[in-house]
Amino acid sequence: MKHSPIAQAAGAAALLLAGANALAQTWEYRSYKKNIAGQYETDKFVPGTISVEEKDGQGTFRMIAGRVDVCYRGGLPAKVTKTDETTFIEVTQPVPGCEAFRYTIRNDGSGGFKETLVGDRWVKSRFEHGLTPVKN
Repeated sequence: MKHSPIAQAAGAAALLLAGANALAQTWEYRSYKKNIAGQYETDKFVPGTISVEEKDGQGTFRMIAGRVDVCYRGGLPAKVTKTDETTFIEVTQPVPGCEAFRYTIRNDGSGGFKETLVGDRWVKSRFEHGLTPVKN
């Protein structure tokens, strides 16, 4: 069945609008590396980004920062909550043996912090991860 040019244009517009439902944000990120003894060092990091895309009520977290640990690879499910002051990103960790983590990012562009779940409580990272908006 052949569609008229108007029908083809309407279909293309519908596809564009479907993609427009996605909201993505990206932040600068410092990914710290382990030394030969397996310890993280505060002065050795790889610059990168983290991003979260929200589409149809679902969040997807991504990290790009050199060779990242298996716990951070690919698109990970995330819950995103926003207030006027803060964006909260809590990642659902699908990889067995990997710790749960979340980010609290100030919406004024001044950064934020990372936390990991230790037992039943969230513990703030001792590292400065940046978490400032990427300038386009």
